[in-house]
Amino acid sequence: MCSLTLDIRVVQKLAKIFIAALFIILAATFSTLNREEVTLRYFFGWSTPPFPLFLFLLASLVAGMVLGFSVDWGERWKLRGKARELGGREKELRDEIESLTAQEKPSEPLPASPEASKTTPA
Repeated sequence: MCSLTLDIRVVQKLAKIFIAALFIILAATFSTLNREEVTLRYFFGWSTPPFPLFLFLLASLVAGMVLGFSVDWGERWKLRGKARELGGREKELRDEIESLTAQEKPSEPLPASPEASKTTPA
């Protein structure tokens, strides 16, 4: 079982390396195919100097990833706080259940009722 787990980890690591290499090749190809010079024009006559199109596209991609990460990070922070709060509440409730079940358990067995020992003729 241990060797199987080790083999799976090696395969996963190789798969990650393969995907990273593929991504690098795709990014390089994308960059070489989109080398046209573009100029961005904004309001009030402001414009940028010419630069390659792939820089604009990659910068937009990175900006979107950063924005998405920051929004996701805020949500995860809230969820972790809620999970911590609920974990504490769960521990309190478990302790309460244990204390209540300890109170309900009798210290000695109950004596059998006299009626249970009587047999009725059929």
